Order: sequence, then C-alpha cells, then structure tokens
Amino acid sequence: MNFEHEELDNLPENQDQENNASGVEHGNNKNEIDMCLTELSLWKDQCKRISADFENFKKRTEREQGRWADVAKESILYDLLSFVDAFEVARTQPNIDKVALDMLYQSVLKILAKNDVKAMTEIKEFNPEFHEAVMQVESQDHSSGEIVQFLSKGFMLKDKVLRPAKVSVAL
Repeated sequence: MNFEHEELDNLPENQDQENNASGVEHGNNKNEIDMCLTELSLWKDQCKRISADFENFKKRTEREQGRWADVAKESILYDLLSFVDAFEVARTQPNIDKVALDMLYQSVLKILAKNDVKAMTEIKEFNPEFHEAVMQVESQDHSSGEIVQFLSKGFMLKDKVLRPAKVSVAL
C-alpha cells in the first residue's frame, strides 16, 4: 500500500495541488505549459508544411519522370521513321525480294502503331503545323499554297506531330 501512495504523490494532479500551496510556482508552471503548447502548435504547423511540400515534390517528380519518358520515346520513334522511309524507297526498286521486304515493313509499322504513331492523312492545303515546305513549284493543276507532292510522310504520336510531312507547294 505504501507503493501506491508514492505513485499518487508523483501524479501531476497532486503536484499541482502542492504547487498551489506555494502560488508562485503555479504561475511559472502555467507559463511553461503555455509556452510548450505554443511551441507544440508551431511544430505541428511546420510538420504539416513539410509534409505538404514533400507531397508536392513527389507529384512534380512523377510528372517530370513521365515527361522524360515521353521525350525518350519520341526520340526513339522519330529515329525509327528513317527505316520507314528506307523501306518505302526499297519497295520501289527492281530485283528486291518484295515479300520479305513487305514483311519487314509491316513489322516496323506494327511497332509504330503499338506506340500510337500514325501516318498523317494527306491534307491537300498546306498547313505549317503538319507540313514542312521543302520547295515551291509552278503547277497549272494546283492553286497557290496547295500541296503538289508529298516527298516524305508525316507522322503523329497520339495528337502531337512527331515528324511533319515534307511537301512541295504550288506557287
């Protein structure tokens, strides 16, 4: 029983009662408690700000990683388009195994399609967003600004121009 009595003496309630007797100490303890509560509040606010900053950092990092991946993908797919051009030229040459060449060409087109790359549909009117005018030619069959000939296909990656079509335009 003596043990329980000692524990009761150490409880904060009993200490406050003892401190009430001295009066001055009670005021000091209250000030210390208020200061501690204020400091606790500041620490909580700082912790919330740091936590929010960290969440923003994580989101920003994820967006940047996604952009880097897209840029890398675009670069690789852009380089692959030179193979498409080479296949198209080779298919027109005599003495080439057309069947084997067509199989390879279709394989490359499947890789592009799998990665959301599509050939641009031919647009008759020149549009600088989709076309690169390589030369201007006189043409009686075409009005000024109209595309006369597609020199190389343009390609889109989803809704973005991966490579503009190279065209000749009527004067």
